[in-house]
Amino acid sequence: MRFKILAAVMSILLGIVVFSAYSGSSNESTQDDKEIIQKIEINNSSFFELSKDWDGFETVTIDIDKLRKAADKGNVTIKVMGECFNIEIQEKSRLEGENAYFYTGRITGSKEGRSDLYVEGEYLGGSVEPGEPWNVTYNIVHTDERYNGKVVHIIFVQDWEKQRERLEKMGIDPLHFFLINSDSRNHLMSIEIFDFNNRSVFKESYTINPGDTISSPKINAELGQYRYEILLDNKFTFEQRVQADYAADVSSSETLYIYVNDDPEIPITFGIDVS
Repeated sequence: MRFKILAAVMSILLGIVVFSAYSGSSNESTQDDKEIIQKIEINNSSFFELSKDWDGFETVTIDIDKLRKAADKGNVTIKVMGECFNIEIQEKSRLEGENAYFYTGRITGSKEGRSDLYVEGEYLGGSVEPGEPWNVTYNIVHTDERYNGKVVHIIFVQDWEKQRERLEKMGIDPLHFFLINSDSRNHLMSIEIFDFNNRSVFKESYTINPGDTISSPKINAELGQYRYEILLDNKFTFEQRVQADYAADVSSSETLYIYVNDDPEIPITFGIDVS
């Protein structure tokens, strides 16, 4: 379960894929023109676990020094899944005090194509979205394994159309909210939810005792943003927006937590949970 604190500073995290590399004599490698990415051919796929959201993948090692030098000069060419892309770097920055670099650029020859790359030490993470006519996203993640002394990375592709079809089969996750009374008094709370067309889709009033938690029913929704309007004790009005999303493994509709506080200056606070 992932919990988002409102108004918190967002940090960038790169996930580590659990992976065991086969280092026998049947492995082969091929390099791109710049020798930045070296593909590792692994004949036995039982050594790692595939995700059902991947529409293809390859295992590679990456020459981080050559990638950084090319990116610092303004252009980097990388070969992913048999496709060669030139990235014109438009923005670059370094995390102060760290050996970490961010590069953002456009894909040459594509109006909408872009790439975001994050380099930290020996690790590379990020994505390449070439736009039309490819209509895919190539994602790059590092593993905790090494091959010939270099960190093994995985490049996996997600086809936009196939991903849309998968999500549509899952359906939209219903909206859900909780009322939590941390005050020492009873309170009357009225909740009304409006959709993206400002139509009311839910309206209910609750009396909540000190220390109690009230769970709402599941509220059917369509894909989009919804606005909660909360009236406390017929005096104070508060608003909060949440996103209704597909019932996927890695994301779903946001659940709203409404806390009644023992604080006259901040009587209501919110939390949002994505499970």
